[in-house]
Amino acid sequence: MRELKAQPLRPESIAQAYPLIQAALPEVPLEAWVAFAQALVQHRDQPETGIISIVSEQGYIAGLSSYRVDHSLKHGHSLTADHFVAIDMFDRRAVVHALAEAVEALAREHCCGAVHTALLEKNSTDDTAAALARRGHRVESVRLCKILPHTVVAKN
Repeated sequence: MRELKAQPLRPESIAQAYPLIQAALPEVPLEAWVAFAQALVQHRDQPETGIISIVSEQGYIAGLSSYRVDHSLKHGHSLTADHFVAIDMFDRRAVVHALAEAVEALAREHCCGAVHTALLEKNSTDDTAAALARRGHRVESVRLCKILPHTVVAKN
């Protein structure tokens, strides 16, 4: 039986988590990941946002997800889990379940009525969605993204 541990990502572990981000989002440079993660993990005065990680028995980060508590028109208080990534050479499904359990626990701590999980495009074609469905998650909507060309905003 695996002994995976859920814990908030610590500032000193941000660089260690980058291989997961790089595997899922190879276009994201280390500097962008560090800036994104630092903004979430170094401001513990905002407990409604953060990054939860799953640490393996050997001490490596096998899963992570950023999260924020939102207010949903349909569900009221809800937790949105973005960048849900689970990577493991031996039993990735166990990491998916551990990460989902940790996200759901965070939602309960924040008295949320729902969890909204955004899978990265590369993860949506594998068994991550199926594993989450077995935990009671279901497709409720589809989130699309349009990349806008970079524009410079004129300052007065």
